[in-house]
Amino acid sequence: MGLRELILAAIALLAVYVGYQLYRASRAQHASAPAPDGPPADVPTDVPTEEPEPADIVVAGSDDDDEPGPLYGVGRPVPAPAGADVAPDAAPDAFQHELEVRQLRRELEQQGNALAELRRQLDEIREQLRAHREQADADPATRGASPEYNEALVFARRGLDAETIAERCGITVAEAELVQSLARSQSGEPGNAS
Repeated sequence: MGLRELILAAIALLAVYVGYQLYRASRAQHASAPAPDGPPADVPTDVPTEEPEPADIVVAGSDDDDEPGPLYGVGRPVPAPAGADVAPDAAPDAFQHELEVRQLRRELEQQGNALAELRRQLDEIREQLRAHREQADADPATRGASPEYNEALVFARRGLDAETIAERCGITVAEAELVQSLARSQSGEPGNAS
């Protein structure tokens, strides 16, 4: 079977489907047409008709319906209780509005949850920043010094001489003297001019 035959078969199926839908629409239109003043002569008056009047139909959704309904899972029409005065267009509009309200509530709840999560993350970031600031304020020895000379700077602040600092930190004596002068300048002591 070639491509041409497949296209023709699809067109034929589409034509049958359109015909079926037109047939259903015409049946629904005949059923909703206003009845004449009296019953027809061949229909007995004590037998109820199969289809209720459009004003007596209330649209209701049901989770256990096996038949697919229109968009958003609307169920089959259910006859309204006796004495209920329902406008034909009011029930679908009310149902549509109820669906929109439920969807908006779900979206609002999702946005609220996302906002709460963002606030929690922001609080964590603020706490981490506060901890980093406290750590930086508590350790002034590391401010303004290269990380490789932090230990030497601590020893220089304790008052060790340049040779001892050089031995313990594995740096030259000249570097140890520079670290000592840096430590004195940070503490406000005058440097040695030797």
